[in-house]
Amino acid sequence: VKSALNVVKADIAEGLMKLGVRRNSLLMVHSSLSAIGNVEGGAETVVDCLLDVIGPGGTLVVPTFTYSDCRDPSWIFDPVNTPSGMGAITNAARNRPNARRSVHLTHSVAAIGSLAEQVTTAGKSSAFDTESPMAWVLNNNGWILMLGVPYQNLTAIHVWEVEFGVDYREDCDMERRLRNPNGNLVFLTSRIHGRRDGHPGSDFNRFGELMEVDGKVQIGNIGNAVGRLLFSTDAYKLARTMYSEDRNSFLKQTESVTPL
Repeated sequence: VKSALNVVKADIAEGLMKLGVRRNSLLMVHSSLSAIGNVEGGAETVVDCLLDVIGPGGTLVVPTFTYSDCRDPSWIFDPVNTPSGMGAITNAARNRPNARRSVHLTHSVAAIGSLAEQVTTAGKSSAFDTESPMAWVLNNNGWILMLGVPYQNLTAIHVWEVEFGVDYREDCDMERRLRNPNGNLVFLTSRIHGRRDGHPGSDFNRFGELMEVDGKVQIGNIGNAVGRLLFSTDAYKLARTMYSEDRNSFLKQTESVTPL
């Protein structure tokens, strides 16, 4: 394990390559900067490493969710300036000059690379339906990197919950204002797939544990963080199997989530 006081760019790049992150890949990253350690250059260094490893033919996608902010009816979503609530690495990525960001009140994503435009303009009002940006990544041979975070952060499962039609979520529309690139304010309606009353909480770690048992996850160290790399097709197959066997398979079975 690298010293928490001395995680440099070479450490991160080496860890990503050993983990199996591929050049020219479409890569969705859920991350925690603090889990990696005290990185020289901070979040910008991590983004640099991710982009270097996937190369100019690859595409980096990060969640830039704002579900905490949008509860205020007077809140305005500005895709250029509204911060991501998903941590320093996601904000470093969305602020890159060549980054693109999808338009959704609660669950936008930012992307950099050859497929960034296709990812961020996919779909309509939903962040999780089969035409959404997240689904576009999953349906186009995307890879998912859990960088210092557990499978609880694996938002892809929400896409599959919507596709499978789980009975513990209900759809509704949210309307807030959107600031356009020209500065004008317009109304934006986003489709939300919320939890029904009585939802016990999610246990996506259970899914991740089964992925690891099946040998479908590559695991290694990125600085001080545990990195877990999985292929979207493998993940989808297991998710569908789990749901066909138990319609509550993505929910907590006890008071606690599955430990990793």
